[in-house]
Amino acid sequence: METCFITLFTSPHQNGFLLFILGVIFILSLYHFLLYFQQKNKSYLYYSLYTFLLLIAYVIYPENSFINIIPPKGISFLKLTHQFWVWIYNIIYFYFVLYFLNFQKHYPKQNKILLMLLISLFFIGIALFTYTVITHTNELLNFIYTTYYTKIIVLITLWGFYLTAKVKEDTKYYILCGCSFLFIGSLFAILIIDFGALTNTATVGFFIFYIGILLENLCFSLALGLKQKLMALEKSNTQNKLILKLEENKLLKKIAYDELREKIKVLDKQIKLQKEVESLKLTALKSQIKPHFIFNALNSIKLYINKNDTNKASKYLDRFARLIRKILEVSSLDYISLEEELEIIQLYIDIENTRLTTPVHTNISIDSSINSTQIKVPSLILQPFVENAIWHGLATKEGDKQIDIYITATNNSIKIKIDDNGIGRKKSKELQEGKITQNKSLGIKLIQDRLYNLYGTPNTIEIVDLADNQNKPKGTTVNIKLNKHKK
Repeated sequence: METCFITLFTSPHQNGFLLFILGVIFILSLYHFLLYFQQKNKSYLYYSLYTFLLLIAYVIYPENSFINIIPPKGISFLKLTHQFWVWIYNIIYFYFVLYFLNFQKHYPKQNKILLMLLISLFFIGIALFTYTVITHTNELLNFIYTTYYTKIIVLITLWGFYLTAKVKEDTKYYILCGCSFLFIGSLFAILIIDFGALTNTATVGFFIFYIGILLENLCFSLALGLKQKLMALEKSNTQNKLILKLEENKLLKKIAYDELREKIKVLDKQIKLQKEVESLKLTALKSQIKPHFIFNALNSIKLYINKNDTNKASKYLDRFARLIRKILEVSSLDYISLEEELEIIQLYIDIENTRLTTPVHTNISIDSSINSTQIKVPSLILQPFVENAIWHGLATKEGDKQIDIYITATNNSIKIKIDDNGIGRKKSKELQEGKITQNKSLGIKLIQDRLYNLYGTPNTIEIVDLADNQNKPKGTTVNIKLNKHKK
């Protein structure tokens, strides 16, 4: 038994031990190369390339095996360039570790430095390989490898050990174990084979090195297996999250559908409200252009024509046309400028004055802080009140007839005050037998509804009967408060 162990320990090239290891390496190389095409993960590619280069580097050592079928020239070439293949598989080995442990994510700066070092070593190795092939001598290659390369690889390995120990990856322990086995095996192999330290038997160094390779590949295979398991778990978790997300989206879709139904209901209400607003606008327009006003205006024009007073007829017709055109222009608008509103009122009063025996004097006072071209008011909001003042307060009054319009402003509102010195609402009611109150109430209600639909909040309209010291009626005041609207 002791003799068998000594034979195994001292003759790894003759007893088939190395051949066994090379067989394992070949299977690992082929298996992980096929996994690369299946998984598209570069870890498998680097590892299969590393094991394949290991196979090439040490395929020349087994004796009395079927590998001896390799032509002598091929064996001579591989022996001549042996150190080059060792040189390259070490570089690929580091590439595998860097990629496998995701150094680019954890150590971007250190990863960049390591890659630069490895690339530099790769091109130096290619240059030495080319020189060796051309000159058919490997003295320079062996010298550079033994004197410089091994020391650089040791330093890179130690640095790699330090970084690997700190990296946050579950597979790092397998890598650390594998690297340790290979590093210790390589260190003993270099000391024994290249420097003759510890023992003069080089095969002992090879044996220790091959054991290191075997254990290292075992650890790396376990690491790759664990990596594949973690990837499968991550994929499963991703799928579960996707399922949860789909369920969440389904719930959100239902919520969105319910919200859409509610919005449709609200939209239907808005459409109905809009129709009511349009109907209200039409009603308000009709209330502002009363048929008897148009009829009376046309009769006045006819009267002037019959009298051959063409100048007055032409002037009256021009004002009437301007008023009608203005009313039609602004009737489709929610807001017009205060200047336009006052222009319409003045045209209307001028036309009504033509029909009255004693004209109505008008005074319009605007606060100096108000820019009448910028301030917006609801269109045709004042005409009903001015018409009521003329025909239900001033038309039957004897003597001076006066309408005063005062416009002031605060930070958020505009106040409009319309004063007339007419007979008052009580006397007018007596003369009209209650009809006027009904008409006025209807007009005021229409205006209030318009203001509510425009502003969304109540706007104040107040009508006050005026009296003198003897408590006799002396006119009416209308106070209108509007929210400011600027465009």
